[in-house]
Amino acid sequence: MQNINLVNLYKKIYQIRKTQEILIEEYHPADEMRCPIHFCLGQELTPSVISQFLKKDDNILSHHRSHGYYLASGAPVEEMICEFYGKENGSNGGVAGSQELSNEKYNFYSGTILSGMFAMANGTAFADQYLSKNNISIAVIGDGGMEEGIVYETINLAAILNLPTIFICENNLFSVHSHIKTRNKITNFYKKAESFGIKSIKLNQENPLIFFQKFKNIFEYCKKNKKPIFVEVDTYRFGSHVGPENDLHMNYRSDIEIKKWRKKDPVLKIRNFLSKKITDLKIKKYEYEINNSIYKGIELAKKSNFPKFKKVLENNFQKNKYKKLKKINKPTFFDTKQNETKLNPY
Repeated sequence: MQNINLVNLYKKIYQIRKTQEILIEEYHPADEMRCPIHFCLGQELTPSVISQFLKKDDNILSHHRSHGYYLASGAPVEEMICEFYGKENGSNGGVAGSQELSNEKYNFYSGTILSGMFAMANGTAFADQYLSKNNISIAVIGDGGMEEGIVYETINLAAILNLPTIFICENNLFSVHSHIKTRNKITNFYKKAESFGIKSIKLNQENPLIFFQKFKNIFEYCKKNKKPIFVEVDTYRFGSHVGPENDLHMNYRSDIEIKKWRKKDPVLKIRNFLSKKITDLKIKKYEYEINNSIYKGIELAKKSNFPKFKKVLENNFQKNKYKKLKKINKPTFFDTKQNETKLNPY
């Protein structure tokens, strides 16, 4: 465990946690972030750990609970916050919001279509393989997404082509408000992935240092063997499925269950490990700097401009033609005067 940089690890997991907490406080009553947001309170360990192993040209393709993975990529927190406020200096020009959050400069992409980004990771992995680049793709999905057929087509293709991909399933037990046991007879998704002939493992968050070492081995396996690997992580979200409110009134889980998971909070565990290495004053200095950067991001977002409608439309179309593409069709628009097709009964 001597190779773990606890300072960097704690900085990242604290940044992810505190960004969520501060944005939750800001969401209401101001109502200036006018997009649905899926916060990742409780699920910060995996992105904070993988951030320690990512290389510059690796790709992350995430589900819609994506803030942790956005920050894991190294993308700026202020660009993410400005995106939530719908401002032109957001990571997607203010038109994507939380559920389609991306940052091309940092090879980070997420999407709201269930399991969609999971499948697209095969594309980035194949491109790197085809071009003989030593990069890997990280595909992130939730346990609800694992019930889509495209997931198994994706894993099967990755296995056949030996695509350098780390498939991560964050199993937080719930698909919206439905418990995993009401949806699946077999609840170990890593066993299903294993049936396609790829290495598959299951991890829990009990000991963040062991978790760190396991992921170090996972990255080394994928890089060295240039093969896919599937990782199921037992985790838990402390907050509601979507939005800043508490959802205990939905009665699909108990306050006792949430408190049980909060006692195993990896953020606090890593802070305790770090407090044995450096002074509490030093830790608080790091925390203050991170808090300050988040509040500055909010301040920037509030005073920034909304994107111009014309600019938004222009950004929807690629200006530069691919060099090998001889012809590109112009975008077609719906003709409101076209003839109506009237169907007769059989």
